[in-house]
Amino acid sequence: MPAYVIAYLQVTDQKAFDTYRKAAFSSFAPYGAKPIVVDGRFEVLEGMVNPRSVVVVQFEDIETARRWYASPEYAKTIPLRQQAAESSLILVEGLAAAESTPRGG
Repeated sequence: MPAYVIAYLQVTDQKAFDTYRKAAFSSFAPYGAKPIVVDGRFEVLEGMVNPRSVVVVQFEDIETARRWYASPEYAKTIPLRQQAAESSLILVEGLAAAESTPRGG
C-alpha cells in the first residue's frame, strides 16, 4: 500500500532551502520515492494548516518511507531544513489500488 510524506513549509531562507531541497531530493532514489507535489498551487479549504508551500512524496509503503526518514542520507539534510524553513512533516498510509472505499478514521 503506498505511503506519502507530506511537508507543510514556510521557507525563511530561500538560498539555504534550495541547498536542502537538492540534498533531500537526492536521498529519494535508493528508496524509490517519487515527488508528486512540489510547490504546486493549493488552497486551504478548511482547517488548521496555513503553509506557504506543500510537498508530497510517494513511497511504495509506509515501512520504506520510515526507512528513508531514518536514513543517514536524509538525516544529514534535516538540520538544513530546520535552518531554512518552519515545517511540519507527516507520514500517511494510502489506499491499496484494489481498495474502493476509504477506511474509517
